[in-house]
Amino acid sequence: MEKRLNTPSAAYPEPLDAIVLAGTHQNPNRLILGRNKAFLEIGGKALVRRVVEALLGSKAVGQVFVVGPIQELRPVLDGISARISLVPQEGKMMKNAWAAVYASEAFQREHGRADDPMRPLLAVSCDLPLLTTEAVDDFVARCAEIDSESKTGNAILCGVSEEASLKQYYPEDGKPGIKRPYVNFSDCRVRLANIYVGRPRTLANQAFLQTGFEHRKAEKLKNVLALVWDFLSQKGGWQAAWMSLRMQATLMAERSGSRFYEKLRAGNSARRTEEICSEVLGGPVRIVISPFGGLSLDADNVEDFRILSARFNEWIRVPPVES
Repeated sequence: MEKRLNTPSAAYPEPLDAIVLAGTHQNPNRLILGRNKAFLEIGGKALVRRVVEALLGSKAVGQVFVVGPIQELRPVLDGISARISLVPQEGKMMKNAWAAVYASEAFQREHGRADDPMRPLLAVSCDLPLLTTEAVDDFVARCAEIDSESKTGNAILCGVSEEASLKQYYPEDGKPGIKRPYVNFSDCRVRLANIYVGRPRTLANQAFLQTGFEHRKAEKLKNVLALVWDFLSQKGGWQAAWMSLRMQATLMAERSGSRFYEKLRAGNSARRTEEICSEVLGGPVRIVISPFGGLSLDADNVEDFRILSARFNEWIRVPPVES
């Protein structure tokens, strides 16, 4: 018997404007084969076009705002839909994200709607070749359900994928695969997915988002230490610093096979992590588990890009898995 996906029936009152981050990274080391990842092709199609088409097919998405180098984006996205708006890039990731937020707000005003800081937005990166319309619909429905349980609305709903859904992409039978480190919570092991629903104007500490994104590759010790240092200057930062160090210690214990791994992991609470992040950012943060493991597989480096290219035709058909 086919296992049914437990997608909630919840929905937002209106389709969400979506933001696609396709800006050229200022660090040349973050380019892939010397190019902006948005324009790399997998399965005969540019990554940014794949992402935009998946969003346009979703019943949960309204207007799509793509921020990046407009002159390069135009020919890639030409003729797809009038629902696409191109937004000039302004710099680092969060500056680009805010440029798209402003563009969305201006679009809503032009269509007779008052500014509303509680209006949620969907945000995704441009380098997710395995993003599908089904995955978008499912994620937004899960966010809507969590939001419906909140009296004030959440500032950020952060997508993650569990180990069960990511095992399908491991190396197997001599074929290449992708296996990345996990965040080890007491009740699950997850990877960050590059998809979010948020209300950015409800965050009291918006500036710290850029710091968090710059150091989000938490498996690297230098990034963890840099993040810890920045945490210490924030309200409630000592708790966030301790949490980051504990997560890194758990990862190191896992890798080394240390007998302390299970003890360290048992103390890593997903709910407590949400509370600490909420305090540091100045707004409610929630973790949203998606059964679509492909949401965590971005073209992050040359090796991953080549593996995703080689196995795309298989992996695009991989079903969602819930633990």
